[in-house]
Amino acid sequence: MMDTTAYTIGFHLSRASRTMRYYVDRLFAESEMGDVSMGYIGVLLALYDEDGRTMSDLSREVRLEKSTMTGLIERMVRTGLIVRKQDENDRRAQRIWLTERGRDVRPGVGRVLERSYSDLTEGLSGKEIDKAREVLSTIIENACGK
Repeated sequence: MMDTTAYTIGFHLSRASRTMRYYVDRLFAESEMGDVSMGYIGVLLALYDEDGRTMSDLSREVRLEKSTMTGLIERMVRTGLIVRKQDENDRRAQRIWLTERGRDVRPGVGRVLERSYSDLTEGLSGKEIDKAREVLSTIIENACGK
């Protein structure tokens, strides 16, 4: 008999991620921010912290491959949340800047994140949440290091 433990852990991680994404995207839509999606949150938070970052910096910050980041940035440009501008000192680099719309959605993004955290962790103790975060971080580190 084959041990399916690895599959079931992966299945539950994938299902939890997909379900969470749909839930958060629904909250954005209900908040009249349908142009924002869960996939954009990492970039938005990084730019709220420091606007005008390079693509390379954002890739490292949100831990996405550059090829994945390129597509994500393109979608965010099309929705009007960000703009790309040539770096003044390095013609090969592009800097990413929030648009007025990108800055305007900041309070709503915060509300959606707070509500989704509250809703999705309902019934869990602080200790359980901390342990889940620790376990998931270890799984990610193990996968990235192999």
